Amino acid sequence: MTGSGDEQDQSAREAKIREILQEELQDGEDLANDARKMIDFLLREKKGYSPEEVRKGLAFEVQLGEEIFWSSADFLVSVDGRMGMIIKCAAGSLDSRERQAVAAARVIVSPPVPVAVVADPVTAVVLEVAGGKVIGEGFGAIPTKEQLREILSGKMPQTLDAKRLEKEKRILLAFDAIKCCVPQGGNGGVKIGPEEKNK
Repeated sequence: MTGSGDEQDQSAREAKIREILQEELQDGEDLANDARKMIDFLLREKKGYSPEEVRKGLAFEVQLGEEIFWSSADFLVSVDGRMGMIIKCAAGSLDSRERQAVAAARVIVSPPVPVAVVADPVTAVVLEVAGGKVIGEGFGAIPTKEQLREILSGKMPQTLDAKRLEKEKRILLAFDAIKCCVPQGGNGGVKIGPEEKNK
């Protein structure tokens, strides 16, 4: 009889843990959505980008050996038809997301997108993709349209060799597998297939 009671207690504890985890996941997604709204406003109203230059809710295909998986980015910003900046939004702990954003920028197109940004509702971190280094912090550090145009006119990240590209794909897959990434193609996302990657 005690065994049955213990099992019921265990089931109740597990249900409570699942409920708490679900609440935390929802809270995190709400904060990430707040960050997306803020970045969307910032890019259009403060940084000088037109709606056509800001693609939102991207899901892009990544092939690793025989396997194909999908990753995502919240924003892909282009200037003069060239992809210049990828932005991923999170609920916080941006330093843990920096490597993920750099990997996404290196994988989404070849040669890589030169600038990666991670943002939460409070701040942002801007990274130079070629070296993976932080080059600015805060929303003010996110490049304006003219600044991104200047970046694109300068020295661009080099095309990755096959071995390095595979490493970046594995890093991105690892982050996605532990649910560090934002939902794929959220809010009516746009898929980027192989035919669009070279634009």
